Amino acid sequence: MPKIKVQKKDGRLEDFDRSKVHSGVSKSGATPEETEKIAARIETWVRGAAVDGVIRTSAIRAKVLEILRSVNPTTATNFETYKKTV
Repeated sequence: MPKIKVQKKDGRLEDFDRSKVHSGVSKSGATPEETEKIAARIETWVRGAAVDGVIRTSAIRAKVLEILRSVNPTTATNFETYKKTV
């Protein structure tokens, strides 16, 4: 299966990296089980949602929030307010 590319805010493309989803969800306070389950769901979802093999970071973030809200609303709030500083 071809690699999915993620389009960053600045237009750069990079390979989809499940560990980045895992890390962000984990840092928001999700349990290890929730983190793994959400990362797996996002990885599966990305394959169907990508257009011509590309998906935007904003779409991934929105989907993570959608799933988190149903799994752990407090963690969803933490994830939503988290701003990447790098």
